[in-house]
Amino acid sequence: MVFSAGLQTVTTLQSATALGKRKAISEDTPLVLRLTSSPELSSYAPTDSECDAGPSSSKIQLKMPILVNGVLMPHTKKRYLCTHAGCDKAYTKPSRLAEHKRSHTGQRPFVCESCSKSYLRETHLHAHARTHLPESARPFVCDKLDCTKRFWTSQHLRNHMDWHNGAKPFTCVEEGCNEAFAKHHQLRAHICSTHAPPGTKPYPCKHEGCTKSFATNQHLRAHVKIHDDKRYTCIHHTCLAQSGGGPTYFATWTALQHHMRTAHLPTCPHPSCNERTFSTQKGLRAHQKLHEEQELEQDIYAVAKGSDNEAEDEPLRKKRRGGEIGRDWKCAVDGCGKDFKSKKALTTHNNVTHLGRRDFVCTHDKCGRSYGYKHLLQRHIARAHAPPTSSSSHSEDSEDSDSPDDTFNIDLITGYSYAKHARAAVASGKMLRCPYPHLPDDLLTVSAVSPQVLEKTVGTSANCGYVFSRAYDLRRHLRATHAIETQKDDVDEWVKDQKGRS
Repeated sequence: MVFSAGLQTVTTLQSATALGKRKAISEDTPLVLRLTSSPELSSYAPTDSECDAGPSSSKIQLKMPILVNGVLMPHTKKRYLCTHAGCDKAYTKPSRLAEHKRSHTGQRPFVCESCSKSYLRETHLHAHARTHLPESARPFVCDKLDCTKRFWTSQHLRNHMDWHNGAKPFTCVEEGCNEAFAKHHQLRAHICSTHAPPGTKPYPCKHEGCTKSFATNQHLRAHVKIHDDKRYTCIHHTCLAQSGGGPTYFATWTALQHHMRTAHLPTCPHPSCNERTFSTQKGLRAHQKLHEEQELEQDIYAVAKGSDNEAEDEPLRKKRRGGEIGRDWKCAVDGCGKDFKSKKALTTHNNVTHLGRRDFVCTHDKCGRSYGYKHLLQRHIARAHAPPTSSSSHSEDSEDSDSPDDTFNIDLITGYSYAKHARAAVASGKMLRCPYPHLPDDLLTVSAVSPQVLEKTVGTSANCGYVFSRAYDLRRHLRATHAIETQKDDVDEWVKDQKGRS
């Protein structure tokens, strides 16, 4: 064999053995092994202690450098190094290196079939699988009298026997203390009770400035994480823009959630809402559901309005408050047929309408009126028990000075008070007068009015004294008082035109 300190090693081997189906190598054919060394070890040469070539020896004993991850390393058995950044671990077998790499990647391929727990190594899975077996399956039994403990490994049994023999391997390291204990937890308890302030627990936090301690190591590991100021990050686009593209860090999950609730409120993306914000995501989801229902309602109404069916003369059904979509809660009382959008609304309807409950009672003296809904009670208090202002009390005194008895008012009985109020409201432009019987052509259609009603309407000369401020009120008045059906769009357009003129 010839060794060169340069860039290659030439080795001549004599072999006459055929391996498998390969062709046997003749005795005269030399074998050449070429190894490219690293730059820092290119001048490596064997020392006298590494090379012992006696005249009678037929072999040359060399401690050659080993190729580890592409680099020649002298005098090492751990030739398989971890290539992860910042990790200097090395192993003697590729399988051990593969197991170690899973600690960096987080892969846990070994899963327990009984409880679905996963592990990095197969040996860990085997050790865990023993916990599902009965204690009688443990092969190593303590032979001491009155001791029936069993163990999975001989090492655990030896430790147990040392305890029987009185061994105390855990000694206190505090200066001047010679106490020793058989169990580690006994040593920790001793240190807490003797060499630590009162109330200290076995696992203290070693972070600078932190005086907390914990009963278990698991609690300590969970606590140590709060000392990491960059544990949680906010990746909202507004935070990234303010901080110049870098994330905003928070030490605790609570701090991050508080930041999200205060700095990034849930916002409705719908154009009609003008970036309306909500305190919770639940409120935003409920609000967005209303947008979806409104869009669906508009589509249904457009289809119904533009459809050519036999009932073209019939007016379109009035839009219900809240729409028709989502009314899944129906009243089960016979003959009712009402439906609601929530279970709470259905329950309230059943209590008020069918059970007659009146839970909202006026608390004013000598009143005692009760209502089924809160808004009715609030309206009653505002109208009946509102404190009078100075201007209103003065006008009431001046108007009622001639009539000592307020319970009898001839103007109210004859309708003169309403007519007086109506004339003042129409003159000020706040209200409009009912156009009956001189209905404009835009409102009066032959298809909506029977011939008898049309003849009566055209031949009537008495003007209607009803006044109104909303198109909705006029439509209801014409239907209830004059038996005239009108189209909503026509009435809205007419009222808008009349208000524009006034």
